[in-house]
Amino acid sequence: MTSPFDPPLGSNPPPPYQGAPPPGYQAYSPMPNLGGARAEFGARLGAWLLDSLLYGLLVTALVIPGVALIFSSLRDCVTFNDEIVCPSDSSRGGAIAGAVGLILVALLFVFVLYVRALGKTGQTWGRKIVGMKVVGEMTGEPLGFGRALGRVLFAGAISGQIFYLGYLWMLWDDKQQTWHDKVVGSIVVRT
Repeated sequence: MTSPFDPPLGSNPPPPYQGAPPPGYQAYSPMPNLGGARAEFGARLGAWLLDSLLYGLLVTALVIPGVALIFSSLRDCVTFNDEIVCPSDSSRGGAIAGAVGLILVALLFVFVLYVRALGKTGQTWGRKIVGMKVVGEMTGEPLGFGRALGRVLFAGAISGQIFYLGYLWMLWDDKQQTWHDKVVGSIVVRT
């Protein structure tokens, strides 16, 4: 018994597909072409140090006005019997609260700037200088803001807490991934 999907009797089935894929298509590969070799430990450490320096300088520049405002609000205060005593001034508390708010906004701004760069292009300032980027393991594309945020938070909260074991993990991992790379499915490649 034949089905309607069988070729008609006496006809030869088409040969299996061979050759290049049609225009606009790429051949299937179980591992995507990520456009570069994996970044080694020394380069990743260098990028991390550069990011710490550059983003730290930006934080410092943005926090200085808030710290200066706090010090100017407290300049009339004295220490008496291990207590800080200030002349009563109703604007002092508001100025200090505003300064603390300014400092927190500056810290949040730089954090969002860092995560946005990592999620949008895969390159922070230090990674761009060193010549590497963070991409999705399966797609080769930048992570996006959510995964980049998860990567940064996991790196700070977990990977660096036990003798930096989460960072050092890439030294013996076959994919050269840190713990925070494994959690979000990312790799770091040379550009």
